[in-house]
Amino acid sequence: MGIITVIIIFICICVDNMVCANMSAMKMPAESKSVFSIKMALFFAGFNALFFGLGYLISIVFFRDWVYLAHNWVAFAFLLLLGIKFMLESIEKSPSFSTVDENNTRKLIKVSALMGLNSFLVGYAVETMDTSCFPQLVFLLIVSFGMTLLGFHLGNKNSKTIASKKVELVAGIILIVMALRLIIV
Repeated sequence: MGIITVIIIFICICVDNMVCANMSAMKMPAESKSVFSIKMALFFAGFNALFFGLGYLISIVFFRDWVYLAHNWVAFAFLLLLGIKFMLESIEKSPSFSTVDENNTRKLIKVSALMGLNSFLVGYAVETMDTSCFPQLVFLLIVSFGMTLLGFHLGNKNSKTIASKKVELVAGIILIVMALRLIIV
């Protein structure tokens, strides 16, 4: 799995962060968005990196010897499941924050952990493909932070439609294509 492939996968899984930030920005006044957007981006990036590292570490410690012969199939299964999850999430309601939730750190931690679970599976899959951890972790932090800020930038109170939901559907399709690419090529 090359670095370009991993970055594309990171962009796809960070679309979830973008959708949550976009929907939160639709509920907040402009003056409170700037501070909360940075806070949310830091939480999302931190939890994505934490869960990615945890998935990578668990794969090394517990499953490296067992999955050696089927590493493509494990990565395929995880990416396929994430792709299907994203496609299903594109038609349902995503978690979001309002002005009331600005100082609710507990809810921010819960939502960040929920978003970070995607990174756990990707961390496991990346390790099974014998790819190093550190550069991917840095790219994940950058992509997650940037996608969250992008979601906040795109959302406003006057928006009638949520364009990021369409992006979530496209991300799901891309993840499924990437999964199929792992077993075909």
